[in-house]
Amino acid sequence: MARLHDSPAHPSPRGPPPEYSSLLDAVLASMGEGLLVADEHQHLVFINPKGEHILGMGPTDEPVSRWPAHFGLYLPDQVTLYPSERLPMSRALRGETVSRAEVFLRNTSRPAGTWLHVSSSPVRDGAGQVRGGASVISDVTDFKRAEDAAREGEEKYRSLYNTTPVMMQSIDPRGRLISVSDYWLSTLGYERAEVLGRESVEFLTPESRRYAREVVLPEYYKTGVCKDVPYQLVKKDGQLIDVLLSAIVERDTSGKMVRSLAVLNDVTERKRTEEALQESEQRLRAILDNAPTVFFLLDTQERFLFVNREWERLFHRTRQQVAGRTVFDVFPRDIAETLHQANRDIFQSRVPVQREERLPHDDGIHVHLTQKFPLLDANGVAYALCGVATDITERKRMEVSQRFLAEASSELVASLDPETTLQRVAELAVPLLAELCVFFVRTDGVGLRPVAVADRSPARAASVREFLRRHPPEPESLHGPARVLATGESEVSEASQGLWDPDELPEDLRPLDDRPSLGVPLQARGRTLGVLYLLSPDPGRTYSPAELALTEELGRRAAFSIDNAQLYCSAQESIRARDEFLSIASHELKTPLTSMRLRVQQMESVLVGARPLSPERVKRMLEVFESQLQRLSHLAEHLLDVSRVNEKRIDLHLEEMDLMAVARHVAGHVAEQLQKAGCEFELVAREPVWGSWDRLRLEQVMLNLLTNAMKYGAGHPIRMEVAKHLGRARLTVEDQGMGIPFESQARIFERFERASSRNYGGLGLGLFITRRIVEAHGGSIRVESEPDHGAKFIVELPPHAA
Repeated sequence: MARLHDSPAHPSPRGPPPEYSSLLDAVLASMGEGLLVADEHQHLVFINPKGEHILGMGPTDEPVSRWPAHFGLYLPDQVTLYPSERLPMSRALRGETVSRAEVFLRNTSRPAGTWLHVSSSPVRDGAGQVRGGASVISDVTDFKRAEDAAREGEEKYRSLYNTTPVMMQSIDPRGRLISVSDYWLSTLGYERAEVLGRESVEFLTPESRRYAREVVLPEYYKTGVCKDVPYQLVKKDGQLIDVLLSAIVERDTSGKMVRSLAVLNDVTERKRTEEALQESEQRLRAILDNAPTVFFLLDTQERFLFVNREWERLFHRTRQQVAGRTVFDVFPRDIAETLHQANRDIFQSRVPVQREERLPHDDGIHVHLTQKFPLLDANGVAYALCGVATDITERKRMEVSQRFLAEASSELVASLDPETTLQRVAELAVPLLAELCVFFVRTDGVGLRPVAVADRSPARAASVREFLRRHPPEPESLHGPARVLATGESEVSEASQGLWDPDELPEDLRPLDDRPSLGVPLQARGRTLGVLYLLSPDPGRTYSPAELALTEELGRRAAFSIDNAQLYCSAQESIRARDEFLSIASHELKTPLTSMRLRVQQMESVLVGARPLSPERVKRMLEVFESQLQRLSHLAEHLLDVSRVNEKRIDLHLEEMDLMAVARHVAGHVAEQLQKAGCEFELVAREPVWGSWDRLRLEQVMLNLLTNAMKYGAGHPIRMEVAKHLGRARLTVEDQGMGIPFESQARIFERFERASSRNYGGLGLGLFITRRIVEAHGGSIRVESEPDHGAKFIVELPPHAA
């Protein structure tokens, strides 16, 4: 922001008045126009950078009355200095408001001159007293020139319309004449007042009038264009003339017809001799111009004689522009050289040829299937070459795509090892689709892991794999594989954003940085399993919609391959778990039955021997029976629970309770078991923890965790704590037992899994049931453990079950 500092000529020791400061603050946000502010003494106190740029000068000490001479401000005649008293700023200082005054600026910085619009208004204090003025200036030179050009063009159009030696007329939507050219009037012998407002068809012969109304006009009003329509006009003296009428419709922004402009060529004299030839030529031209294929004619020097509209549309040159030019004037030299060789061979052999030719389009090189044949005169000499070409690029692309997908699908079903199959598919994608192809798979605890990497250079592919293994894509990245994984949507980018940190790339991978990229999700059965990520084989070309569609289809097929492999592995694991469970369940169920059978046999031997049993021995045997029956009941209850929770049929009976009281009750219930296990027990519950939960289910959670702690931490202290944590209830059970290996911690909450050694009893269902109960309450459970250093199970519950 440029400000004019105080000068000795007009000192201002207190700085600009408050009204100027508030004005400056108001315009700071918008700098699109020039702004000048003067005080009541005609001194410039503020000019913004845009104002300096427009005026070509900076701040000045000159008073407003001398601004015309200082800045070079002129009246619109461009020669008279703007009178200072009429200057918009001077008028603003007198209390006037001026809007969009036109000023011409010319000075040493603007020698060609600049047109300005100046709007000025006074600046008043709280009492309404004028304390200064503000002027907003806009450079309207371009607009002014365009306006002048438009006006000049309109004048030229009117002059051309009235003086051109061609009959011209304009009609309104109802077909009435609203203007005719002077030549139209002189040709037909009418005065302008005699024809304006009359229907244009009134000047046609009855036959032409019927043809116009029944054929030409209905179609014309629909299409908005007609060309070379043959009519017969009736002159004022009754003489007939033949014309060819061409017209176009002018429409408003809504598409409604406003008027029509027509040109009528008098062809009376030549019609008699050219009519047949002209009609034949028009038909042929119409056929060629409306054909969906490219059509062209070359002379013996391979110069263009004719091209149809489709040729013009594809190669952006009109037939007039290419007439007399060769293929070397139209196409790049390498392509033109190939076309020239083929054309020369056809002229020499005089034999038709069908061949594929590569021609440049807006979106790259396309393949055309071209039929070329020579045109021979009566003596069998070739005088021209005719070509008809059809664009088969999409067909070729589809063939390549289908072949690629077929090969990829074959690889994807060749093995149930996803990494092996994905590597083969990645190698197929290079270099057809990519310079670099990477398959990422989602892995718990690791994020995106590259499982297949292919590059044109196998050595570089190994470097990419190692780099991505050590530097996987950032999970929170707004672009790249992480974004595709998070959103489940494909991403086409002009650079490889989010794939890696460019600053960490080794030298051999730097050529891959900033290449256009394409990422698609690997989705199957509503899950995103990973990401397929490609870097463009051409550094300057982004992926097209067709390539995106092909890659997405490849991603879908790869995802189903991965999903099938995972389902197979899951099925194998389920079979293994089933077999192991049956083995464990058989053992667990047999153990109490065997113990009770032994006691029964002992009792039978005593009864047969008629030896009385002491009360103590009977009591011990009954205690064994009770203990083993409880064990059987516990096993049966676990089996019933796992059936319920696996089908998500946990019914919660919610009630307001204190979790601390529940913990104390459970601790008292297991006190004897803790003593037998040799575990010193500590319950930490410093304050009530209230919430709405299912009491019996939470007791089951505590019992399962304490039983688990006694099993794997027998002989070691056990600590249970109940507390509030971040608005939630937290239950912690910690033992000092054998601990849980890190690789096992992610699966111990699944069915039939054990926290540690398989040598410990149980069905492996306790923690699975515990997790499902906690999740049914809207809570979470996790474990923290290291081998030989015990385990800590942490349960967090919301104050109200979900």
